[in-house]
Formats: sequence, structure tokens, C-alpha cells
Amino acid sequence: MTRPTGRHRWAGTTLQALDTACRYLLLSTLWTIGTALVVTAPAATSALVETARGGSRGDLGPVLTTFLANMRRTARTSTAAAAVLLPVAALLGVNFAIVPLMREQGMYVAAALMSIAIPFLLFSANLMPATAGEDLPVRQAYRRTLERIVTHPFVAIVTALIAAGGAALIYLQPLSAFVIAAPAARLVVALHDRPAARPARAY
Repeated sequence: MTRPTGRHRWAGTTLQALDTACRYLLLSTLWTIGTALVVTAPAATSALVETARGGSRGDLGPVLTTFLANMRRTARTSTAAAAVLLPVAALLGVNFAIVPLMREQGMYVAAALMSIAIPFLLFSANLMPATAGEDLPVRQAYRRTLERIVTHPFVAIVTALIAAGGAALIYLQPLSAFVIAAPAARLVVALHDRPAARPARAY
């Protein structure tokens, strides 16, 4: 049997890299479209994470059909779980907007809000990675997320930092969502799945 030459190996590596880049781009685009409507954003985020998780396991099936299948399967759980958090996020946003209008008390109010916002961000950022791909009751989804945060605090903190950084970048440059969503999800999946022994095959 003829061994592949260096040129053939280089060509294979290049094609694999191009395939990975295209899959990431398509997955990021699907997530961006799915989050254009607030009502479908939780399901799209759950599908993003689960599709990235499948890729890490070597699932090289069509990105579009895989994403849509994951979105349909977990739409109910992800939407219900996120719906409870949306009023809290809106209330925090309104209060942070009011803080600059305060004078002497603004610093103290901001500190109080941060004491709420940081745990809220930690929980919200880890909700989808901890429960993606499973149709769980909301209470069980929340319990699993809390357990993951308590048992793996470093992973939870890094996940929150990735989510916050990605959100800030998309806020500054909305078009970046078409590029960063899938790689960020893949990184989060790698962090959350590290305790489990599984093949390290990524697309």
C-alpha cells in the first residue's frame, strides 16, 4: 500500500481545516438567525451547544438538519427555563441604566446590583451547557445547573466569562456573531465535558 506523501497529508489537513471552518460558520449563522427572535433564542442557544457537543464526539452529519433537530427536541425546556430568567435580566438592565442618574448613592446601588448580577450571569451562562440536549423539567434543569456550578466552579466561571465576552463583542460588532458563536460553544463544551472520558474528535 502506498504511503501518503507529505503533499497529500498537507492537502488532507487543509481540506479538513476548511471543512471545520465552514461548519463553524454555518453553525454560527444558524444560531444568529435563531436568536433574531427573542422567543426562539433559548432553543437556538441550546441547539448551538448540543450541535457543538455532537461535533466534539465526531458527529459529522449535516449541520443544518442536526441543528434544527436539536432545536426542536429541547425547545420546550430551554424556552421555559429562560422565560423565568428574562424578567430578572430586564429588571437588572433597567436598574443599571438608572444608576448613572444617581449621585452620592449611585456607587452603593451599583455595588448592590453587581452582587446580584454576577451570580445571575454565572447561573444563566451555565444553564444551556449543563442541560442542552435533554428535555428536562425546569426545576430539574435548574437543579442540574446549580450542581454543575457547585461541583465545577472553575468551569462555571470560565463559561460565564466566555459568555460575557462573546456578548460584549457582539454588542460592539453585531456581525461578529456569524463568526464567534460556534467556536465559543465548542470551547464551552470542551470545558463542561472534560470530567467525562470520551473521544477527543472535534470537527
